[in-house]
Amino acid sequence: MSDNVQIKMNDLLQQQIDDLQSRLAHHEDLLQALNTVIVNQDTAITLLQQKLIQNQDKLDDVAYSLESSSSEKPPHY
Repeated sequence: MSDNVQIKMNDLLQQQIDDLQSRLAHHEDLLQALNTVIVNQDTAITLLQQKLIQNQDKLDDVAYSLESSSSEKPPHY
């Protein structure tokens, strides 16, 4: 192979390596961003689950109070 062909092949290979490194860096950034989103969503889901449990407990208390009050006889005047 002539030196010019060898130089062109080396340049092409270096360009491909540079492109792959750039893509890898982009994918790593994207992966980190997606991981951050997942962590935030997990936190939000956990808080929502806690709120749901609290609201269910309150609803159960209200339902119990309504059942208790409906079984009491009204006072006679």
